[in-house]
Amino acid sequence: MPWWTLAVLLAAWSIGVIIAILMSPLMPWLVLGALLTAAVALANRRLVPLAGLAFLALLIGAFRGWLAPTIQLPPGLAAQPVVVSGTVDDDPVERKGNRRLTVRLDQLLDGTGQATSNLRIQATVYGATPVHYGDLVLLSGEIVAPPRFDQFDYRAYLAEQGIAGVMPSARLVRVTPHHGDPLHTILFSMRHAVIDTVDRALPEPQAALLLGVVFGYRAALPAALEQQMIASGLIHIVVISGLKVSLLARIIHQALGRWQPRAAPFVAVTAMASYALFAGASAAALRAAAMGVLVVIAGQLRRDSHVAMSLALTGAIMLGLKPDLARDVSFQLSFAGTIGIAAMTDGIAARLKWMPAFLRDPFAATVAAEAATWPLMLASFHQVSLVAPATNALVLPLLPAVMIVGGGGALLGAPHAIELPILPVAAAVASWPVLQAAGMIVSWFRLVIEHAGSLPRAAVVMPYFPPRWLAAAAIVNGGALAGIKLRQFFWQQRVWAVLGAAALAVIALLLIAPDGRVHVYALDVGTGSAVLVRTANGHQVLIDGGPDADRLAQAIGRTLPPTARKLDVWIITGGRRANIGAATAVLNRFQVNRLVIADPDPWSATLRALVQQAQGAGIAVEWATGPLQLDGVALNLAGDGRSWLLAAGHAVLALVPPETNWSSLPTDIDGAIFTSGGPQQWQGPGHGFGIIQVSANSRDGLPARGFLQALSAALIYRTDRLGSVELVERGGRFRPAVQ
Repeated sequence: MPWWTLAVLLAAWSIGVIIAILMSPLMPWLVLGALLTAAVALANRRLVPLAGLAFLALLIGAFRGWLAPTIQLPPGLAAQPVVVSGTVDDDPVERKGNRRLTVRLDQLLDGTGQATSNLRIQATVYGATPVHYGDLVLLSGEIVAPPRFDQFDYRAYLAEQGIAGVMPSARLVRVTPHHGDPLHTILFSMRHAVIDTVDRALPEPQAALLLGVVFGYRAALPAALEQQMIASGLIHIVVISGLKVSLLARIIHQALGRWQPRAAPFVAVTAMASYALFAGASAAALRAAAMGVLVVIAGQLRRDSHVAMSLALTGAIMLGLKPDLARDVSFQLSFAGTIGIAAMTDGIAARLKWMPAFLRDPFAATVAAEAATWPLMLASFHQVSLVAPATNALVLPLLPAVMIVGGGGALLGAPHAIELPILPVAAAVASWPVLQAAGMIVSWFRLVIEHAGSLPRAAVVMPYFPPRWLAAAAIVNGGALAGIKLRQFFWQQRVWAVLGAAALAVIALLLIAPDGRVHVYALDVGTGSAVLVRTANGHQVLIDGGPDADRLAQAIGRTLPPTARKLDVWIITGGRRANIGAATAVLNRFQVNRLVIADPDPWSATLRALVQQAQGAGIAVEWATGPLQLDGVALNLAGDGRSWLLAAGHAVLALVPPETNWSSLPTDIDGAIFTSGGPQQWQGPGHGFGIIQVSANSRDGLPARGFLQALSAALIYRTDRLGSVELVERGGRFRPAVQ
């Protein structure tokens, strides 16, 4: 049996797990897999057994992903006042003015009584009371689902750590000192000791940068420097990721291999294991070390067949043991980057013989990693650095040195790491010059980061990059990379023609064609009113625009593709700043076909000016005299004369302003978008879902506490915590796209 047969089966299993976790609904993707299997079988009968086995592996992988438990809060617990007790089971993270505690609960008291609980939550507490790993704590506050931000899925990040909810402003009622797991207690004590040592020896931001590079500790890293690291493509050097460790493993292995080829792999593997331990032996650190070891093995084997098998087997095992890794951005980037480094670095380096050797390998490894990860970077962070190969070539050759010198100096000067009474002082004195040498290296890092990250075109920014674009880019990118590596098989022209045609069809379907569903977006514009509707065939309706032009432009940029420049209907429901403060941004961004005025109050001067501006631009201006119909979507004024009902088939959604005289939602409505922070008075009972458009730390104290309590039986989504919230019509109901 050829080597690639097993690799194909393992890859099919992994793809099955991934589509079960990430793609919803699952059935269309399974049908697509069946069609692709039939096409391959028709193109070449000799591949019928392999195609059938691969499809079977896909189905089994999908079933494994479907069985994976979902880490989430129990129904009815979210946003409810509770008192909880538990154990701090991770190292507390110090922030400016607060601390983040990861707590494993054992008891939970809510309005229905006391119950045992095994939830893991993250609590943010304020005050000076010391809390340590292993302590028993009593907390009070509200537990909510972790937010999902436009550029970062924080909920998936915490779920990968087993954390189901967050307590944003917890009150620390009581702390009882207690010892935790001995291994982690020792590791955390050593981490605190080295942090203190580095902070005493180096100024900021060099100290924060050194701690991030060596130990993956980013709590003290300045926000501006962090953004420059993202733009310059160097953020990976301060995070616990397989991509960073893979690059480090590759450099160590290549550098030592020139002088000690037999010892090089063992030294590199030892370095990976040490890194995982000093980073806290977390799941991310252990997984990153495993990726680094895989790169070392690939470098030793030096055969594409063995490398492909190692990668396929590693991915299949990891996803089989923990299918939720498919949602983890760190795992996605780590695995994709490892594939690129292991598969393409040698080929790229062979074409760069004109470069000095100490620059060539880091440059080639970075190009290989970016070639494999650019779709994920656009989907997760909405930008790809153009200067990353150059910056990594200037930084990565010194990365092993700074980790060895900086890590050694920090450990040498850590007073808690040495028990003899006279040695701590001597060790601290000896560590100072070592840390100064490491500080000189990270000063060079800072210089590269700040200059490269501030360049005007340092990165390609794409605010809108939805999941279907990611799928299309992954097909294009994966097909291109596979074609480069498997060009020796191009004699199978019919098979490649079928696969190429299928890939192009899928790309066209994912990238161009509308998905046939109605989408509604409650845009993150602060405390205001801005709702965008996209119909099943791609027509667009905007209701109001919010108070701030910049925030509307950002929200629209993250919601619509750059080519979406047409509004079929723009409805104005009020003449206040909360409704039309961003009108200029709407007119600058869109070609508006119709402007419909539905303000029941006397027109404001701002609204009259907007109407005159629209008429001067040739936009048809109408007054709302009845229901509005567009491509199967109906908009009707509700009985209160203020709210609007949006219907798509049997699905009904209410848009409720603060001026409504409703005290509760009609029972036949799926849910509501409460604009401008929602009404002051509300009785409920809540049902379905409620989306509240409000800014963080609203000066008016919105949303009102009584309003939130009245909605307690509903699922609550707030734009100040989640960003723009998307609703999709499915099965005759509007449902939040992200639960």
